[in-house]
Parts: sequence; C-alpha cells; structure tokens
Amino acid sequence: MSQLPKFLIADDPVTDPENEYIFHTQKPRFFAKRVEEDEETAYIDIVEEIDNVEEFYKDSPEKKQELLEQLEDWYYSYMEWLEDDGEEDDEEEEA
Repeated sequence: MSQLPKFLIADDPVTDPENEYIFHTQKPRFFAKRVEEDEETAYIDIVEEIDNVEEFYKDSPEKKQELLEQLEDWYYSYMEWLEDDGEEDDEEEEA
C-alpha cells in the first residue's frame, strides 16, 4: 500500500454538515478545522488529538507552528482547487 497523503479532508454531511475537518495522517495525528471567530477572523486549529501534539513537540514548539502553517497553506490551496473545479464544471454546462 502506498503512503497516505500528509493531510486529508474529512467531513460528515449527515450528523455534522456544518464542519469540514483536516486529518493529519502522520505523527502526531490529529484533526483540525477552520475556526471562524467573526466575519473577519478565521484560523486553522487542532480540535481533536489522536497523538499528544504538545508532548510530541515539547522540545521544538516552533515545529508545531510550522506544521500548522503548512496545514493552513494546504487547506487554502484545497479551497482554491474547489473553486477552480466548480468554475470548470460551470463552463462545461454552458458549452
């Protein structure tokens, strides 16, 4: 079996349709999601840990911050891809 991607999107449209989670598949494994404080402020944060993230990064907390920044970049690239894919679908329907 090939190695899993570093980040995966996870959602549950039946029981939790309002949320979309990002699963970090490598140690430390965890679920994160985009948290909106208000209309102008949003960020990606860990919401459920499988492995203890603080313990994993106890000697290098800057690496935890670096991972969260990578996750945020990946997530926003994913969101852009969704928008681009939707635009392509619209163009195909018009043709």
